[in-house]
Amino acid sequence: MMIFYFCAAMTFISAAVSFGFSIDAYRSATTETLSNAMYAVSRSLALLIATTVPFFYHVDAYLCAVAMAMILVQLFDGIIGIRIKNTLKTVGPFCTAFANVVCLIILYM
Repeated sequence: MMIFYFCAAMTFISAAVSFGFSIDAYRSATTETLSNAMYAVSRSLALLIATTVPFFYHVDAYLCAVAMAMILVQLFDGIIGIRIKNTLKTVGPFCTAFANVVCLIILYM
């Protein structure tokens, strides 16, 4: 039971960090990039809300689905970090994705 909530917390933290970066992008957006930043905020907010559900309803399959979604988001964020040559935006997402994968593996052992 404890690993379920640990995995849920890891998934929530992953979504919260992603949401924080999208808010930062929104605040620093120019007129040309504002609409893209707003789309990023809306998608990140939706995932953040989705990651709160496991704290109220204990459903392994749901947690697995939302965790997998966040793992993919973090993997893609890490690839973007590589492309823009930013170590923090590369290592952070990859570490978060790895930690979430480990949590899922332990959850299903």
